[in-house]
Amino acid sequence: MNFVPAGLSNPSSETVPRRSRSVRRTSHIDILFDGPFVGGRLVLSGRARDLKTDAEGVALELDAATVTAHIDEERRLRSLVVTPREDATTGLIGRAVAKGFRAAVDSLLPPARHHSPLYLLLDDLPVATLISGYAALYDAGTPGAGTGQDMRAGLLKADICSGWRSDGTMIVALRAGLPMPAPVGPGAPSLARTDDPLAWHDIPPLAPRAMRRRRLVDVTWGDPLVVAAMFRDTHTSAEGEETVLHEYSVDVTVDPTALTVLSAVATPRSLPWAECPSAAQSARRLEGHPLGDVRELVRRELAGISTCTHLNDLLRSLADITVLAPALAD
Repeated sequence: MNFVPAGLSNPSSETVPRRSRSVRRTSHIDILFDGPFVGGRLVLSGRARDLKTDAEGVALELDAATVTAHIDEERRLRSLVVTPREDATTGLIGRAVAKGFRAAVDSLLPPARHHSPLYLLLDDLPVATLISGYAALYDAGTPGAGTGQDMRAGLLKADICSGWRSDGTMIVALRAGLPMPAPVGPGAPSLARTDDPLAWHDIPPLAPRAMRRRRLVDVTWGDPLVVAAMFRDTHTSAEGEETVLHEYSVDVTVDPTALTVLSAVATPRSLPWAECPSAAQSARRLEGHPLGDVRELVRRELAGISTCTHLNDLLRSLADITVLAPALAD
């Protein structure tokens, strides 16, 4: 296997503190393997929670959701259990958890649920399925890992984002006939706060040879609203060492009346390829736009080598502030 150092290795060592008159959404999706080898059937298990902290510092859970999804070797959804119950999600069974899945979620869930914790978890299933391929790269015993099939699949993604650019580290290696590179990131510092057990919802230890995606969006009341957001993707080795594959933080200010983005600054923390960090500037394209337009803006305009598909997911989730911020008005 062609192991290479990560292009950037500076993960966060703590989570932003909760403040009075704030609301935060946290989520995680665990990417587990159900079968004899890494890269086969998947079990995606996650939880999300909205937590309000009032003016006196008292915390109140506003909403929560869980998802357990079983995905077969062809990456089709075979079973799905969600809380709170949402009968419309049965329409997702049998679909490929890939391109088109998010559009199906949009069409099946009532519009009133499109900014909910459940929606966020369902929206994360395709990317969780996608990044599960990294676990196969790290596992030397996985059939087909690093082979010509992987290389052909990689070349089809050329220029999809900054890290997969045609003249970048990874695509150049594939075109030279080298094995698919496996970036090795830094150890994952804990994001828990010893002074605040409510900073995150309860998250179990990550199993060996598994992966995890975590997200946070924290909104503090004021003029402007102050938003701190982040995501982290990690992998745990067979020996139990958790390392960071992707991590970004984003700092945003928002007009509290118009809910328009005033500033948006993305900071790359840990990324697999040397070319990845240049995508951070793409976050500035949100400035001046209403939060309600952010999802469509990102889908329509943030594509290609000046962007990061994983950062795009975090930027899209900022649209949920349209639901989170009103909880702070009282």
